[in-house]
Amino acid sequence: MTAAAGLLGVALGLVACGNEATGGTPAGNAGTTPSVTPSTTPERSVPEPVKTPTMAPTPTTKPAAVQLRTSMLLTGPDVAKADPNRGWITTTGSADPICGPSSIRGDGVRGSLNRNFTTELDASGGQWLTRYDDVRAAKAAYDKIVATIKSCKALDPAPTHARKLTENRTLPLGDATAILRWYDYPLPSDPGSEPGGFPYAVTRKGNVVSVLAFREMGDGVAPANFEKLTRAAAARLG
Repeated sequence: MTAAAGLLGVALGLVACGNEATGGTPAGNAGTTPSVTPSTTPERSVPEPVKTPTMAPTPTTKPAAVQLRTSMLLTGPDVAKADPNRGWITTTGSADPICGPSSIRGDGVRGSLNRNFTTELDASGGQWLTRYDDVRAAKAAYDKIVATIKSCKALDPAPTHARKLTENRTLPLGDATAILRWYDYPLPSDPGSEPGGFPYAVTRKGNVVSVLAFREMGDGVAPANFEKLTRAAAARLG
């Protein structure tokens, strides 16, 4: 080999070594940043909140106030039918309730009607209709009237008499109905004296209160007949 040929071989070897990069990666790509593939996973959707419609409050209806009419009062034939063979008729005379004025009307009266009845002998009675401002006032009046009848402080027996409450019950008539009966009787020391019967019926319907108050010597209107009278009076209130 000539010297020139040897130098040429060395030069070619050096060129080949200069084109080879460590690790087999081309020298020109050594500093390149690898590309990032964007994620294709869809985002989780958040559901819209469910809106509940707001309901308008239901307006409360105030009960209509009842106006009094004479047709709401019992008639003479009504009483005669409930307690037959007694000769009941209407009368212009007064029928004083045995337990006093507070046993027929409460406070805050806005209107009233009254009708009285008699047998033209020793029995009498009446019906008192009273209108109040509203149902609440009528309830208060009803409670007060019933309490007054139960205590009946106005009934003061004679020294030789005593009294007792022989009926105190309610009936499902109107909005509320109570029947009460006082019995005034002679003590053994006064055997010849007469007893007395005093039944009451109190009914509330709306803002109206009806009171029946009867009185007579003896036992008074029989309980079964007085209940018929009570039912007839309640039916007329509507």
